[in-house]
Amino acid sequence: MSSTGDPVSTQTSEDPRGVPRPARGGGNVRSMVISMAVIVGIVAAVVLLLPRPSSVQQPAADVPNAAAGAVRTLSFTPPVPIGLDGWEATSASVNRSTDDVRTWHVGYRTDDEEYVSIEVARDATPTWQRAQIAGGAADGEQVIAGQPWQRFLQPERNRHSLVREEGGVTVIATGDGGYPVLEQLVVALEAGWQAAGVTWGDPADPAAPVPTPTDTAAA
Repeated sequence: MSSTGDPVSTQTSEDPRGVPRPARGGGNVRSMVISMAVIVGIVAAVVLLLPRPSSVQQPAADVPNAAAGAVRTLSFTPPVPIGLDGWEATSASVNRSTDDVRTWHVGYRTDDEEYVSIEVARDATPTWQRAQIAGGAADGEQVIAGQPWQRFLQPERNRHSLVREEGGVTVIATGDGGYPVLEQLVVALEAGWQAAGVTWGDPADPAAPVPTPTDTAAA
């Protein structure tokens, strides 16, 4: 009687017809993994190929319409700057600003992607003015259309401002554009007043027509 045990079988199990049976579960799991990898790859490719906007473009502010609605709340005619070709109005509103000063605000993005604004108020306080110019320091004087404007500079924020007061109404042109850019804004503001038939500080007339940005100033 031999002491050697039965040899270990290395043959694949067969069904009664003699056909080898596949290993249980292995093929199904492998197929599922491959399918999932293919699906993930397709989805990733589609996501990468889809165009994505770099930023959300907001519609331009309707300055004439905002001015028409503001005349009943202001003691001066809200200016609508005209002639700023290539600039986009980003905001136009009446705000209760520092010291509760009622302020006509119009913001713009220039054709060089600089942000500037006008701030107009009657009976402005020194604290209000300091807030509008971001605490800038006096930086000399600039003459525009024969009238002196005070310049202010806040170098840490690259904030330039032009300020003028007449008849109790203060106008500030301010932003990250330099003084030449702010001068364009001042000229456009005064052209808007002229096109509306009013002068600096005139009371608002609800019945007066509001100029549009495409109007040209009178000669």
